[in-house]
Amino acid sequence: MTTSARTGRTLLVFTIQGAAVDVTDKSSPGQFRELLASAGAVNVSISAKGVLSGSTQSQTLVSRALNRSVDTYTIAFDNGDTLSGPFQIVQFEAAGSYNDEQTYQIGFESGGSLGFTTV
Repeated sequence: MTTSARTGRTLLVFTIQGAAVDVTDKSSPGQFRELLASAGAVNVSISAKGVLSGSTQSQTLVSRALNRSVDTYTIAFDNGDTLSGPFQIVQFEAAGSYNDEQTYQIGFESGGSLGFTTV
């Protein structure tokens, strides 16, 4: 999400999912499961909703969703922290009534290495 997409955001949900790599064998202490550190795939899912700030923004998001492209986004959190990297729009919904604001719901899935910056 660029800065302009963030201005009308009213909700942001951020989820990190990691796949555990089980290395348990018959010599594992007490036969408890053992996991391999720093291994396995990591996926970040982000969903947001808010108010669209213009038709250009809506057209860009719809185009990227339809093309299933993986684009670089910077997700800004309310405290100023940012998450940057490649994401694919996996869900986009826009709604609005006559002479009223147009709202959106959007879902992103990470598509590569991400950078997290704190303030």
